[in-house]
Amino acid sequence: MRLLAAFDKFKDSFSALEACSLLEQVAEDHSEKLEVISCPLTDGGEGFVDILTNQYKGEFLELEARDSLGSLKQTKIGWLPLDRLSEEVCSLLQIPRKGNLAILEMASVCGLSDLATDQRNPWRTSTAGVGDLLKFATNQGADAILLGIGGSSTNDAGLGALSVLGLEISDGQGQKIIHPCPKTWKDLSINADPKLKHLPPIIIACDVDNPLLGKDGATYQFGAQKGLHVDDIPTLDLEMSKMVSLLSNVFPDASELALSSGAGAAGGIGFGLSLVGNTRLVPGFELVSMWLNLEEQIRSADVILTGEGRFDSTSLRGKGPHEVLVQANQWNKQSYLLCGSLEDGIKSILSVSFPKTEFIAFGKSSWSLQKNLLNGTQLLKNSLRDILDRWIKEGSVECPVSREARFKRIRRLKRFLRPLPRRSNIHRYPVLKWFSETAYKKSFLWSFKSKPIQSALFWGIWISLLPIVGIQMLVVFFVSLLVRANLPVIVALQWISNPLTMGPIYFADYKIGMTLLRLVGVDYPKNKLLSPEYDWAHFSYKELIRLLDTFPPMFLGGSVLGVFFAVSTVFLYKLMSKFYKN
Repeated sequence: MRLLAAFDKFKDSFSALEACSLLEQVAEDHSEKLEVISCPLTDGGEGFVDILTNQYKGEFLELEARDSLGSLKQTKIGWLPLDRLSEEVCSLLQIPRKGNLAILEMASVCGLSDLATDQRNPWRTSTAGVGDLLKFATNQGADAILLGIGGSSTNDAGLGALSVLGLEISDGQGQKIIHPCPKTWKDLSINADPKLKHLPPIIIACDVDNPLLGKDGATYQFGAQKGLHVDDIPTLDLEMSKMVSLLSNVFPDASELALSSGAGAAGGIGFGLSLVGNTRLVPGFELVSMWLNLEEQIRSADVILTGEGRFDSTSLRGKGPHEVLVQANQWNKQSYLLCGSLEDGIKSILSVSFPKTEFIAFGKSSWSLQKNLLNGTQLLKNSLRDILDRWIKEGSVECPVSREARFKRIRRLKRFLRPLPRRSNIHRYPVLKWFSETAYKKSFLWSFKSKPIQSALFWGIWISLLPIVGIQMLVVFFVSLLVRANLPVIVALQWISNPLTMGPIYFADYKIGMTLLRLVGVDYPKNKLLSPEYDWAHFSYKELIRLLDTFPPMFLGGSVLGVFFAVSTVFLYKLMSKFYKN
């Protein structure tokens, strides 16, 4: 059974990557028949850089930037050659296929989850750290910038970022403001001739369509969740309106941009950046779905499990878990939505639209919010176990005879295979790194079920005894794709023919091949160098070149020898596997 783990983050508790990893652990504990495909989601917030960069084997660049309160912190951005992206992704982003893409995450410097509850106050937070990220990416030579803006703690219309990029902002005494948060906006002046840094095209991943101002704007809709007191919402919205008027003196289209769809996302960062550069908003989930090839993953899965911290009416406005359920329903797939808390009444509404979806809220109503957040991973783990236990009772999944014995066997096998290529590090291996993207997407190459192991043993031993030193890795990779063999095992078996054993093996291949040719009546000329009567006093380099003539008999002998040992090994593997499990 193939399970798709497509979780979003569980805010203030654990990440999307951790949630997917929990399902992998629980599935491994329950049955060998469960295969988990991890596809962690991101709304542009926490995990955006890690998830997107890792998908295409990019690299991370570290830097020092300011957080939303102005303190320096270590963070990172993703760096990815554009030619690695799919045609569909480049088309959505409207970027060229050459150059480098910088992937930035607003939450890494201005994340709400990084602030303690008593520190959350949009009057005092600034997007200057986002400006630090943009400036760094531009200086590194980025040809395009992809910015995720979910999970922010700011509401400053992007003014902090603009100040880093060259917009001169001064107070009433003409002193430059270093940390331009809304609290400092009184008697503010902005240089009418700003020398702004030239930026590459900026694409903002955003699923929010709110304008900057008004009842549907950034302050009214998102201010409270960022720590803004309810009584201060009209005041800050008014200050934002005054700021737009002030910016209109420098940027004539500021008032018009403030009304545009998405201008209110992340406290107006999209609005601010659109004033100074080529900035576009793209639907966040559509981008991530295309980036991760999510529709194909859903189509090929048997069961889909998704979820987030709290599932409520706002989740229906383009957020990842809801969109996963929509696609799962289109493909008529059984699905599960697991969340810490579920808004009252929403389950009965969605059950009609998603008849094959089970909604599970695993938070304890008797516990405080803080206690639920601290124990979130264990609560999710318990819910996943309950689901799989139910499948076993219903006969959906075969329960192993001895779970503990299997665990020990798997742990020993993993320790033994630690030096071998793994899904996470294959891009570091010679030859195999050329095909790392293909290998990463083929789950059967990493499966330790019986059939992939048997294929790896048979073909790996056969190929290791053939006289093809130098191209073995290339051969076994394509063979493993063709016969659906386990890649780490088939690669490990190529160590059979190493510099110490190569001579004896190839000599045996030659002798067996020559014997077989004689038996079938083929008079194949012998090589003098391999004859015990050869007089080495008459040695010449021409004799070395004639060693090429030994390839046909060596290949024949290696095939016979390889098939013999391959069949014997597979037979012993089946026998020992059955004995060991019993």
